Amino acid sequence: MDNDNNHIKLLKDKVTDYKRFAFILLALTTFMFVGLLVPNEGATQIQHILLIGLSICAILCAMFFHRKAMKFQEQLYSDEQ
Repeated sequence: MDNDNNHIKLLKDKVTDYKRFAFILLALTTFMFVGLLVPNEGATQIQHILLIGLSICAILCAMFFHRKAMKFQEQLYSDEQ
């Protein structure tokens, strides 16, 4: 019984953590895209391309963490029943 409660708590913590990771990465991506929209004469084209690449990587990581959170949440629901 105690082992089951620990397992459920661990799954809930993982879901919460992965959702937070995804949200933070999406917020970071928003700031990076805003940085692309703001005109900046000092930025080179390579810096813009790098910022676009980092934004895409952050979005992909956010999607990965969200899918992982959903996987653990489904596992949590099946374990609770």
